[in-house]
Amino acid sequence: MYKHIRNFFALSFLCTAASALALTACDAPDDGASPESQQTLRTPAELGLGDGWVEQEEGLWSRTGADGQEEFVGVGEPGKLHGLASLHAAEEHLALAAEAEGTEEAKARLTEIRALIVDIENAEIVAPSADEPSFRCEAQLTHFALASGAACNSVKADASVIYNNACNSITETIYTYTYATCGVVTTTHSCGPKTGISVGCGSHSYLTSATSACESYAYAASNYYSTWQLNNVKGYCEPPPTPSCGPCQAGFDCHCGEWDGCIPKNQLCE
Repeated sequence: MYKHIRNFFALSFLCTAASALALTACDAPDDGASPESQQTLRTPAELGLGDGWVEQEEGLWSRTGADGQEEFVGVGEPGKLHGLASLHAAEEHLALAAEAEGTEEAKARLTEIRALIVDIENAEIVAPSADEPSFRCEAQLTHFALASGAACNSVKADASVIYNNACNSITETIYTYTYATCGVVTTTHSCGPKTGISVGCGSHSYLTSATSACESYAYAASNYYSTWQLNNVKGYCEPPPTPSCGPCQAGFDCHCGEWDGCIPKNQLCE
């Protein structure tokens, strides 16, 4: 930021001293816009997040996953605000749960997510280097954020960020957060901030309930973008299998149990 201020004053001095220059070269950035907002934001595909993303607003992209749930990516400074909005919605959800439970554990969960929000609000957005990656050395950054139904009547949330850079000293600051709620029961997990050239974060939350409505949320973030997903669909429960025995032909019966089917009456059961 200070570098941009120095550059602005240097430009103003040069414009005053060199009257032969066109006035347009001396114009300050429109409306005090930051360099980040003037740059073209990378797309999810350019960030290695695959295809199928649709831009919803500046910095916000979404796509429908294989399970039918919508997943989101927030890119750059405008995308960071969208990611924070999802965290604030999670905070509100936990605040209602804390009010309903009235336990110290519920209050601790609320404190946890509020601390995470403050950390991310204060984190600097750092765009990836524009340099072409070397064929011999390329830093690897992977994001994963999935909230979905799990086993019968269950929901889960998984989030991870892994960064490995053996090329230079460029670091990443990473975070993950998950929660799962069924009725008045909630479980959460957070990781980060972690900063380094070789760092990893992972969070997992899981709950099940045969009667209560359930919800899960996953969030993962690094220097330039964040990914998140919200789910309120529980896992599908397979209907019990239909008994496979009877009626049996002559000389056969179900003496080993109906699930084994019709077997010869003189055959021993395993």
